[in-house]
Amino acid sequence: MSLLWVTDIWGQHSTLTASLERLNDVAGDCQLLDPYAGQPFAFADEQQAHDYFLCRCSKPGYVDKLEAWLEDHSEPVTLLGFSAGANAIAQLLQRRTFPQVQRVLLIYGRELPQQPLPVTSHLLLCQNDLGDKDTALAWPASVHISTAGHGFMNPRSPNYDSQAAEAGWRWIQETITA
Repeated sequence: MSLLWVTDIWGQHSTLTASLERLNDVAGDCQLLDPYAGQPFAFADEQQAHDYFLCRCSKPGYVDKLEAWLEDHSEPVTLLGFSAGANAIAQLLQRRTFPQVQRVLLIYGRELPQQPLPVTSHLLLCQNDLGDKDTALAWPASVHISTAGHGFMNPRSPNYDSQAAEAGWRWIQETITA
C-alpha cells in the first residue's frame, strides 16, 4: 500500500524533506500532491500563501487535482491530508468513492463535512479548528485533539510548535502502522 500526502496551502518546500523521509520509513512508498504541481515557493507569510493558493489553485481546483491523481492510480492508498489537503480529501470522498482509498488521516481540516466519510478515518484536529465539536466528534473515526494552533506541524506556519509537531508526527506514524 502506498501513501499520498496531500499538502496544505504552503505546498512543497525543503521543510518537508525530513517528514517525507520519515513517512517513507513507515509507509514505504510516499508521494506528494501539492497545489502547485511540485513547484516550491517561499511565501513571506500565511496570508500570502493563502492568497496564492486561492489564485493559483483554488479549493475546487485542489479537489480536482486529487481526483485526477486517484483516477490515475488504482493501487491501494492511504491519504494523508493537512489543512487544505484534508479539506480536499473530505470534499472529494463525500461526492465520490474510490475503492483504492483504504483510509484517510486528516490533519487540522477546518472544512470537514458533517457526514462521515465512506472510508476508515483518523482525525487530528486543533481545538480552535473544531467549530461545532458535536459535528466533528460524531464521526466514527479515531479522533485526536491538539491544544496547539492551526498549522502547528508546519515549520512555516506562525502556529508552529515543535513539541506538538513531534507528538503529531508520532501519532501519524502510529496510525499508519496500526
